[in-house]
Amino acid sequence: MLVKLTEVCGTGAVTSGRKYSLREVFVNPERVVMILEDHRTKSLNESGLLAEGLDKNHRFSRLVMDGNSDVIVVGSPAMIEETLQRSGKQLLRG
Repeated sequence: MLVKLTEVCGTGAVTSGRKYSLREVFVNPERVVMILEDHRTKSLNESGLLAEGLDKNHRFSRLVMDGNSDVIVVGSPAMIEETLQRSGKQLLRG
């Protein structure tokens, strides 16, 4: 089952003025290897360099996927972990 998250996307070169936007991304929770807090993106947001309308208190996480790819998403690591875990079905044993 895939989980919908909000990804922070960067476009343009660093030297020519990188721009950022948000988009929906669907993640397979079984492929997430690690969740890290992304302080760099938080700093960009606090400076007003990310997408307009984002609260300055938002936290961001980097999801490292099994295949060495990664995605930066809106939300603290604890919130993202909870969202990923909620998507899985649990078997109740009596």
